[in-house]
Amino acid sequence: SREILRHTSLANADADRLHGLIVAAMRETFSCAYPQGEIGPIILSSLQKEGVLEVTVRDFGLPHDVRRLEEALASADAGMRKQMLGLDWAHRADAVHYENFGPEGKALRIVKWLHESHVAGAGKKLAPFADAPQLAPEQVYEIRRMRAEDAEQISQLIYRAYGSSYFNKDVYYPERVAALNRSGQVVSFVATGCDGRLVGHYALERNQPGPVAEGGQAVVDPAHRGRHLLDRLKEAAMAEAKALGLAGMYADAVTLHTRTQQSNLRHGARPVCADLGIAPATETFKGMAAASQRITCLLYFLEFREPRPRTVFVPARLREPLERIHDGLQWAVEFGEGVPAAEEHGTLTVRFDAGAGMANLRVASIGRDTPAALRHSKRELVEGSHADVLFVDLPLADPGTPSVVEALEEDGFSFAGLAPDFAPEGDLLRLVHLTTPLAREPIQTVEPLGAWLVDYALAERARVLAAVGG
Repeated sequence: SREILRHTSLANADADRLHGLIVAAMRETFSCAYPQGEIGPIILSSLQKEGVLEVTVRDFGLPHDVRRLEEALASADAGMRKQMLGLDWAHRADAVHYENFGPEGKALRIVKWLHESHVAGAGKKLAPFADAPQLAPEQVYEIRRMRAEDAEQISQLIYRAYGSSYFNKDVYYPERVAALNRSGQVVSFVATGCDGRLVGHYALERNQPGPVAEGGQAVVDPAHRGRHLLDRLKEAAMAEAKALGLAGMYADAVTLHTRTQQSNLRHGARPVCADLGIAPATETFKGMAAASQRITCLLYFLEFREPRPRTVFVPARLREPLERIHDGLQWAVEFGEGVPAAEEHGTLTVRFDAGAGMANLRVASIGRDTPAALRHSKRELVEGSHADVLFVDLPLADPGTPSVVEALEEDGFSFAGLAPDFAPEGDLLRLVHLTTPLAREPIQTVEPLGAWLVDYALAERARVLAAVGG
């Protein structure tokens, strides 16, 4: 552990805290990897790349309930996190998660960013943008890919526009912005004025395992607004996404206003999913009053490839809404007859964002134990981690999906929409579970399909809650 940390740029105090976490992980593995008296390997390894250190503790021993371990690690309760390793990892690393190898054991992965220089740190004073600044002189702007030396200005733009409220905290660390672009996880585009300074930014984010990218991190200096810079930046990003061979781009458009919805529609994207309550009411937007409830987003999707016919498996009552969403995308769809899962065990990945009170449960393959696994995860996340909203993503091409949907509706999950090409295997059906009520009136929509999608998702939620007595 000390030798691994000696080759990093971490300050002594940070290295000591991370060392303590690694030792605790090793101690936990020693105690539970193999039955008493059995000999087997435990491997401690590390990988340092693009400013991120990943330390892995791997064993090949007893199978464990990795889902339970993962949920405890992701808990918002520091006491529960501490129970896992004997200490709370939250102030020692940026992420800790288990990976299950079934009869071949498990791995604990510890992730630590080596870049800790916040754009607003070290006494820097970055005033927020004025609401009505004097417009800059008319000029010629250049739209281009970011360069490594642009990273600090990108972080400054986002900080001045959003303050500290932007949900993706990596954008506030210039070295992380540069590292993520070098790795290809993020592809940033900038607009520069005649003096060479950055006045706008837009990025593709490769944060799904499928062949799609999210468009976001959009910001334009108010002194340069009204000159279609955001549209030009988005068009450059779209051209790059096509050149990368991606199936499409998506964006979560907030419904506190309709501007981002309008921008997506102008570029040909169509609404496919109502992400009910995806963000907390505490998330702030410059120039807007605080939200009265959790914030709903409309997921928009823009297809780049030639549409291909889809065969999907859903309960009969969900065929009509899915057909309408596919019609909006101009995709042909056929509906297959569901059958019970053939395999005993499915695969499930759980991701919990404690700050947002939101969890995503993604099923890659369905087994006979999938409904029980999802119910268990829901119970742990809602009761133990106090999650406010859960999204379940199910593979639409899997004939076992209809029976899982029926089972989950009995547990309070309801239809949200479609997540196209979000997985290597294809499209996903998204269900949602909310612990707090949502009113329709604060949710603003700009066109009929988006309005219908929100209305339908809210009506389905009301139907399911009435059925389960919620």
